[in-house]
Amino acid sequence: MNEYGYEPIAGLPGDLPEGEHVLWQTSPSWESMAKRVFQVYTASLYFLVLIAGHAIYRIMDGAPVSVLTGTLAWQGALALTVIGILAFMAKLYADSTIYTITNRRLVIRSGVALPMIVNLPLTKVESAGLRRLRDGTGDITFLPLEGTKVYWLMLWPHVRPFNFRRVQPLLRGIQDPDSVARLLVNVIEEMRETSNDELEATEIAAV
Repeated sequence: MNEYGYEPIAGLPGDLPEGEHVLWQTSPSWESMAKRVFQVYTASLYFLVLIAGHAIYRIMDGAPVSVLTGTLAWQGALALTVIGILAFMAKLYADSTIYTITNRRLVIRSGVALPMIVNLPLTKVESAGLRRLRDGTGDITFLPLEGTKVYWLMLWPHVRPFNFRRVQPLLRGIQDPDSVARLLVNVIEEMRETSNDELEATEIAAV
């Protein structure tokens, strides 16, 4: 994990070593970030209920139309401002994020004011999970091996919520998540076969 600086390849902290190559890159859907990270829909519903409830109270209290209109105007403007800020933040975070899978590791470049790059070797991944979402996108989680140092704050919002003991990187709002899942399965199988071949060669040499 290191602070973002020069990127010879977009989303990567440096040139790839010999034998390593990029298999897949993308950025998360900003709509997915808006819905599930910045809770734009939840905030909209909250303000709608709040404004409607206050309007009903003022009507029952006999408030004149001019007062009621003025109250609704400033409350609506405040709600739109807050929702607009949340949507803008979702767009910023989505645009500043690049997910990369190479034949050896997962790389997440994220952050607006202070971009960071997180590297997770695939050999350090115990398992991965896929969650399909109604909008056609999906989330992919990675469970690192016990003892692997992965930091929640450095990954946010690309991290599984409420898992602090074993922090799990999370690829959010991925288009065609099934293809990405199949790619991961193939990469991990190839890595295991390579590791087994190297182990067998070492054992033969030792004999």
